[in-house]
Amino acid sequence: MDDFYQTLNRSKDFRSVFEGNQFLPVPEDWFLLITDIAGSTKAIDNGRYKDVNTAGGLVAIAVANVYGHMDFPFIFGGDGVTFLLPITYLFPVRSAIADTIGKIRTTFGLEMKAGIVPVQELYKRGANLYLSKFEASIHYNQCLVFGNGLDLAESWIKSEEDESFLVRETEKITDADFTGFTCRWQDIPSEKGEVISLIVEPVQKDYESTAKIVSRVLNFIRMEFGEEEDYHPVPLSQLELDNGPYLQKEALIHSGGRKGFGYYLRLAKIKFEKFAVSMAIKYKIPLKSYHYRLDKLKDYQARSADFRKFDGTLKMVIHGSKQSRIALEQFLENLESDGLIVFGHYVSTKSLMTCILKTGASQEVHFVDGEGGGLTLAAKHWKKKRKIVTANI
Repeated sequence: MDDFYQTLNRSKDFRSVFEGNQFLPVPEDWFLLITDIAGSTKAIDNGRYKDVNTAGGLVAIAVANVYGHMDFPFIFGGDGVTFLLPITYLFPVRSAIADTIGKIRTTFGLEMKAGIVPVQELYKRGANLYLSKFEASIHYNQCLVFGNGLDLAESWIKSEEDESFLVRETEKITDADFTGFTCRWQDIPSEKGEVISLIVEPVQKDYESTAKIVSRVLNFIRMEFGEEEDYHPVPLSQLELDNGPYLQKEALIHSGGRKGFGYYLRLAKIKFEKFAVSMAIKYKIPLKSYHYRLDKLKDYQARSADFRKFDGTLKMVIHGSKQSRIALEQFLENLESDGLIVFGHYVSTKSLMTCILKTGASQEVHFVDGEGGGLTLAAKHWKKKRKIVTANI
């Protein structure tokens, strides 16, 4: 069932996915791939949040280039990505991930852990795993995952009890292909003062209870913050091309982490392309590159921004005023005190994007996080409270 995901019905907006049960079981001959940057919190504490985001997202383009397109299920979590893929792609994906582990160490000095778990093994243990998707834009279908299979797979990989689940750097057969990775935007200031990175976990795990809680949270955000365009963390007026460090990181990734002749050649190419885009935007010149109108490039970034997702927890990066954030905190604290959710959040003043493009297939996604490692630090807050809740059950 390699085409299982491609043939799923697409909801037209994120909220409507939870208004009816549109999740279907993941085929048992698929596998889960989970990647995670080890020590990400410490790296973020040292001011390396962009490196963590970039390394976490880099694996997505490596897998997309094995696949040949981006219409497959994956979820970005700030310091790693979770994938669900058909068994057909197991060996080439495993090799690409093995090489990516080494490239991330060489380029960023960070360690990435990766593990692969067959869905069949999860089902044998009584776990469940369901998929749905919605059309974030004509260039990006986003998956949603429901079920306890993710938690079980993560626990197996972290425990390292079964070595066969782990992906090692020595398993590399061919080089990973990072064509399509790009990182050319400055951090994006909130127009309204704050960016909130948020994780909300429903305590009751059945679908009906989960859907009700997610819908309540989304409805409150809509009531307090407005429609999606009102709290979208990539306001076009604040989106500016980068002039320095992010361009250099992109060049370094595409030159194998080495600052030789290839690095400087790539950097010159990136700067020329950035200059062409800036001129097209400034003077409204309708230049085209693949499916892009370069003078409309900012619009593409916002449309395919990955700022709300669901993997058993609701994860969002939104912007708003301090007053709205305080109202949201009070609402979530009330739900938490009633035993309905566990939540974590982190507040900053900017968001940032890591961009993945599959231009040949006219597909793209722009991973969004809060400045300073928003989703990773929100997860730290959430996990700390989750341990307390679990201990009291």
